Amino acid sequence: MAESFDALILGGGIIGASLAEELSRHGRHVALIERDRIGAEASTAAAGILSSQADVAQPDAFFDLCQASRKMYPRWIEHVQRRSGLSVGYSVDGVLHVAMNSKEEKLLDKRIRWQLKRGLKVTRLSPREAKRFNAAIDGRIKRAYFFPTEAQIDNALLMAALGAACQKAGVETREGVTATRLRMEGGEIKGVDTDRGAFDAPIVVNCLGSWAGVEGLTPQPLPVVPIRGQMLVFDGPKGSFRTPVIGERAYAIQRRDGRVLVGSTLEPAGFHKALTLGGMHEILCGLRHITSAVNNWTYLTAWAGLRPCAPDKLPVMGQTSVKGLYVATGHYRHGILLAPVTAHILTELILNGRTGFDIEPFSPLRFTK
Repeated sequence: MAESFDALILGGGIIGASLAEELSRHGRHVALIERDRIGAEASTAAAGILSSQADVAQPDAFFDLCQASRKMYPRWIEHVQRRSGLSVGYSVDGVLHVAMNSKEEKLLDKRIRWQLKRGLKVTRLSPREAKRFNAAIDGRIKRAYFFPTEAQIDNALLMAALGAACQKAGVETREGVTATRLRMEGGEIKGVDTDRGAFDAPIVVNCLGSWAGVEGLTPQPLPVVPIRGQMLVFDGPKGSFRTPVIGERAYAIQRRDGRVLVGSTLEPAGFHKALTLGGMHEILCGLRHITSAVNNWTYLTAWAGLRPCAPDKLPVMGQTSVKGLYVATGHYRHGILLAPVTAHILTELILNGRTGFDIEPFSPLRFTK
């Protein structure tokens, strides 16, 4: 006999877990179905840089979405930490974005002009100022830009805390369970079939990340593909980077325990989640243009993850053509940042049938037009 719930969330990454926790707090009986373990994929493979300005190219609906999520983050993190009893390493230390040549400088100058007009904070630094600001920078940089309100988080700790918060909220987590097929009747969702049996629910949300478009789990085209990112981890002297440093070819972020995470590649490699010599070489070459300190760091480990990416590189979220079936995926390089606002939007849609955010640009129906 099938288990029955008010809502089924498919995918236990940061998007699915955040939504499951919020829906459950609103009184819904929720099951979170994850084929591996909570946070096993992109959510723990990321670096945890919460970049809502430095990494956004133009003032549009996506930029507004990033800004809204950034504003939600402090209260959301406070909530997750309180509910879980775990600290997640959240801090607002800013982000330093470096330009290595005139082309990168012009691109960033263009970006900060419209941001300054909107009243956002960003400071343009000379190479000497950047090196005083962050002692590990000794490369031949052209210009640097400091975004003081950008933040960082230890996303692995966050996923552990979010899993505990889900449990506290009453979410029924089903790890090691693979959704295989949607069950629909008369244009309405009825539940899902899995390799561990059937689950009934009038609401299903596809938060499967890079796997969201798998046959049987979407009734319409959902061209979300995986983009591989490789990450290297070193043990560096504490204080090597007082803020995350981002360049066009590499970035670095230092955890409180001294570990330096260095990334990352952007590779359309299918579902081949593997480290390659070429990828690691690309990252190290990019980093060594920023700092020579890496020559003395101790190598610790490395991994690869798969980011879900739509053709237009925008999130995919909202109601599908099937009543009761929703999608929240395709967050690409901004999944950690956009988790709280995505959970809020989907909860509004599910409970009220509408949201106060403009999500038309992110609709899953845009691929059927």
